[in-house]
Amino acid sequence: MSPLNRISESYLNVLVPPPAREAGVCVVCRRPAEGFARCWQCNQHIRAHGAELVDEVVPISMAVEGGQLVHVLGNYKNSGNSAVRKQFTNELAAVLATFLAGHQRCLAEFDLVTVVPSTRRRAHGHPLVDVLGRRLAITRAHFAEVLGTSAGNTRLLRPDEYAVRTDVRGRRILLVDDQWTSGASLQSSAIALKRAGAARVTGLVIGRRVDAGSPGAFSWDVCVVCRPG
Repeated sequence: MSPLNRISESYLNVLVPPPAREAGVCVVCRRPAEGFARCWQCNQHIRAHGAELVDEVVPISMAVEGGQLVHVLGNYKNSGNSAVRKQFTNELAAVLATFLAGHQRCLAEFDLVTVVPSTRRRAHGHPLVDVLGRRLAITRAHFAEVLGTSAGNTRLLRPDEYAVRTDVRGRRILLVDDQWTSGASLQSSAIALKRAGAARVTGLVIGRRVDAGSPGAFSWDVCVVCRPG
């Protein structure tokens, strides 16, 4: 078994399937919405910015508080141990590679791939830049580090603090982030890209942070786009 397949198989016990589109689930971020079409946070975002927001959010997994995915997402960038950062980055690279290999067609067509910029400066840089821009063949030819930010992690929409450094006019963009908690960072990035002329922005998120998991076992064969229901 290849290292990629070994990691992909082991992550079947780590990843949690996002819920299908159904009553009581937010149509934007897939968190429980207490009987409404959108959760309170996403509804506030739409009231404030409407069509400037990301066109679709595709979470690979729910990231349940206290679970292994939350641990990995918290430490692949921030661990003080370089070996831990390397291991977890390799694991997340395998998650992205496996998901994109099976579900690239489920995402809207894109001609540019970029990442939500980090609100924290790191001497070793953002590992997803290396993963998407160098290591994954499926994204490498389309990748550019388009965005920068002066914003802190306030979990508030602050699009004016996100700068677009590349001409994105008319481009269809796959915007990748590791986590969605409030959605403020990804949505602020999407607003900045739309204001700079991007034609469409699709958000791909590894883990959507939630307090509790969804029922059912994770499968690489389905995603929130192609999953029935």
